Amino acid sequence: MEKIYTISEFAKKIDISEHTLRYYEKEGLIKPSRDEHNYRVYGEEDLDWAKFVNKLKKTGISLKEIKRYTQLRNLGDSTITQRKNLLLNHRINIIAEYEKAKSHLELLDNKITLYEQLEKEYKKESL
Repeated sequence: MEKIYTISEFAKKIDISEHTLRYYEKEGLIKPSRDEHNYRVYGEEDLDWAKFVNKLKKTGISLKEIKRYTQLRNLGDSTITQRKNLLLNHRINIIAEYEKAKSHLELLDNKITLYEQLEKEYKKESL
């Protein structure tokens, strides 16, 4: 039998607030089932999906793109190529950001190396 989670259990399980979870639901990212009292209930499949959504969000992808991915996923396997392309486009953006950060690190590293050389020269002159 599948484990069922309440909203508070589920939010803790995926490490977000209940408020954020409700927002995700409002935006159509997560669609919980409802029990006989109309309370939200979540299953293992919801858990896997929510964890994936969180991981996507941590990559810096926009909520708009996550919504689009979710819509495509809900349409089924005929959208596999579109989902792949969406992720490929985001990957390109991440690589561009990485290259920019790498360039910034090089600049800092060069300046730090210069200061280390200047420190050595200053210490020699001080003796």
